[in-house]
Amino acid sequence: MTKVVIIGGGIAGLCMGIYLHRNGVDVSVNERVMGQHGGGHAFLMHHEGMSILNELGTEQAVLPGKMVDTFVFMRPDGELVHKLSLKEWQCFKRTDLTAYLSRLMDAGRVYDQRNFSHFIYKDSRIVAAAFLNGEMEYGDLFIGADGANSVVRKQVFGEVKFEPGGVKEIVGVVEHPGMAAAYAGRFTKFQESTIGLAFGLIPTTATELVWYMQYDPVMLGDIEIQSPKALKSFCLALLKGFPAPVMEILRCNDFSKSYVWNTRDFDPLPSFHHENVVLIGDAAHLALPFTSAGTTNAMVDAKVLAKCLSEENDHAAAFKRYYEKRAPQVAAHVLLGRQLRDSFLGKGEPGFAMPLITDQSE
Repeated sequence: MTKVVIIGGGIAGLCMGIYLHRNGVDVSVNERVMGQHGGGHAFLMHHEGMSILNELGTEQAVLPGKMVDTFVFMRPDGELVHKLSLKEWQCFKRTDLTAYLSRLMDAGRVYDQRNFSHFIYKDSRIVAAAFLNGEMEYGDLFIGADGANSVVRKQVFGEVKFEPGGVKEIVGVVEHPGMAAAYAGRFTKFQESTIGLAFGLIPTTATELVWYMQYDPVMLGDIEIQSPKALKSFCLALLKGFPAPVMEILRCNDFSKSYVWNTRDFDPLPSFHHENVVLIGDAAHLALPFTSAGTTNAMVDAKVLAKCLSEENDHAAAFKRYYEKRAPQVAAHVLLGRQLRDSFLGKGEPGFAMPLITDQSE
């Protein structure tokens, strides 16, 4: 019986583990710190990701998150640029969704405090994963689900050339029942028309909102010292002309829990596997955040790979088929992310960054 070792216990790794376990595969999921995997406080997920969560869920498990049925795109002066109805989109806090998926996975197959170190080889074939705590996990197939900075990818495939995104984000979460109620069901984005500066907010629960500020550091300047005080001053200075709700969010935000996100991506890989190792999620492909596709893409990877492994006679054929199905779609998202970035910076076709992706798993 084939044993599969998953390195990375974030959303991609847990979805992969659940699918394989339910298919009768002997699997282990190994994470360095459960519940803290991946960047970003929260994210949007469209209906394809939601269908996967519903497929994986049980009657006893209560899905977290907050439905989002409207996208509102405005200028800071109150001008309405676009309003669009959304179908089956939801906003999740990353930690909430990771905890939800952890509860769906057999606890005996999830290992915490396993920070991947290196692979163990026998006759030029990988036979085990070694972790910094001295533990090892033997297996037949290994899945790298360890994110954009994947150590698995680096060791097996070599370095990738990260392309700077040209846009930075400052992200935070605010507890504010009044505003969460006022903006319930809406993804609201205020964006300047002539410079690369925007502020977005989405309720994640009945009392909480996630917010982000996107900015062009070349045109608008950047922050040098990322202390809470400096972050707050920087945001207030750039967003000075934005409406009162934005100022209220910044007033209530705990900037000790906010951070600057340096966006980046990399060109599509020529393959997602080598021998008996395969990559999924951000380890395999990374797009800029404008598409809001990253988490859904990781979940679709898990679904497609699990299906390929169950239907093909050997793992090489399964890995090849997985790449053929997924590579064109994620490559299109990398390109879309760059196009939306260029539009935001005023270097491409005018428009607005709207998180729309199409069904991919069939």
